[in-house]
Amino acid sequence: MIEKPLKMVQGILGLLALVAVLASVLLQGGNTPIAWSLLALVLLSVLFIQMFIGQMTPVPLAVQRLVFPGLLFLGALGWAWVQAGTAFDPDYAHPFWSYVPASPPSISADPGQGRHALMRLLCYASIFLVMVWTCIDAQRAALALKGIAIFSMVISAYGLFAFATGYNFFLEDFATASLVQSTFVNRNNFATYGIFGVFANLAAVLHASTRQPNTLKAQLEGFFSGTWIYALGFLVCVGAVSLTQSRAGAIAGLFGLAVFLWAWPKGKARIWDKVMLALLVAILFFLALTSATGLTERLIATSAEEARFVIYPIVVEAIADRPLLGHGLGAFHDAFRPYVPMDVSGREWVYAHNTYLELIFGLGLPAATAFFLALILIFWRIYQGARKRRTNRVFSCFALACAATAAFHSAFDFSLQMPAVAGLFAAILGMGFAQSFTFSERKRTDAKEKRARNF
Repeated sequence: MIEKPLKMVQGILGLLALVAVLASVLLQGGNTPIAWSLLALVLLSVLFIQMFIGQMTPVPLAVQRLVFPGLLFLGALGWAWVQAGTAFDPDYAHPFWSYVPASPPSISADPGQGRHALMRLLCYASIFLVMVWTCIDAQRAALALKGIAIFSMVISAYGLFAFATGYNFFLEDFATASLVQSTFVNRNNFATYGIFGVFANLAAVLHASTRQPNTLKAQLEGFFSGTWIYALGFLVCVGAVSLTQSRAGAIAGLFGLAVFLWAWPKGKARIWDKVMLALLVAILFFLALTSATGLTERLIATSAEEARFVIYPIVVEAIADRPLLGHGLGAFHDAFRPYVPMDVSGREWVYAHNTYLELIFGLGLPAATAFFLALILIFWRIYQGARKRRTNRVFSCFALACAATAAFHSAFDFSLQMPAVAGLFAAILGMGFAQSFTFSERKRTDAKEKRARNF
């Protein structure tokens, strides 16, 4: 009897946590110690309460299936914690510590940054788990989806407003007048965030359409009675992303869109599906000819040498120097400095511009492999949901498209290393994972638990 109110409390807490994740974007993408520290405190507190309540209610199937990926993830984070502590053997300490013999040596070149990075990863994991628990219920998942769609439209609209007026309240001196950045210092980071908004609004439109009869009249009535706001959000987000002039972001977004359109059709096509596909092609073509002129020029422009491609082989060489131990999670900025070649030494390499290489550089191959495998298992489950589910497939398709975009863009940039982007991505993955299990799978699990309780 008490189970229903407890689940309601879990849901309310989860949606409040999502509000905190979305609000973090206002503080320069959450990329300040105070922003990510407060976010981590809020999310860990919500997760603790949800897990406490979860002891008094049946454990959802989605949470049960997270045991193995969770162990892999915690194993990688456990190694990061070991790296940031005092080295258990001086021979394992990073070579940097030989220059400061008075300090206790660590495996990491920068233990302080390692602890910050570890806290951020724990925060993202908390967001993911909170959203899994929250979005078990399809109605709450729909509410979260609509919230993400509306908020991303507002943030994109603000970016367009700042671009048009030439004044950005949130960035001030960090703003670039010729580009849309919204609340992010780096346009590529906003491009990823905006693309998530594009897919959220597209998913919201499709979710609403599946609730209407498959007739043109019913679809149009549903559209003009409220769905139009998400169609507008789709246009606003696409326009803002195109004006970031982010080449990698645009290509990653198109890749994610292709994944979405590939995953969505199932069975007999609905009227709105065909209309949406036609509109997508028309809109993208229009933007390529008008507002995306700068982006189009950057896409077709060639450069004799891209600095990031110069350092990729050097990062691989640095990984080879400490393939098992790593240089320390979060230590790339300091640990990579001795490796920077002279021809690109004029730039400050805070990030590797390739999240995969940077994680391997920091954690070492074994721990990074465990980290990546945990994510792959989650992605695979979401893909299974998009392929197998008959109802509410839009959540899995949405999460799968965002995962494809993030995975592609991470090979060329560091958007997922921005707290607001990573936090939203974790929330989207949690939503998609929670809604990736079929009714029959959940029914079998409920039956087993019922038999176990009766026994």
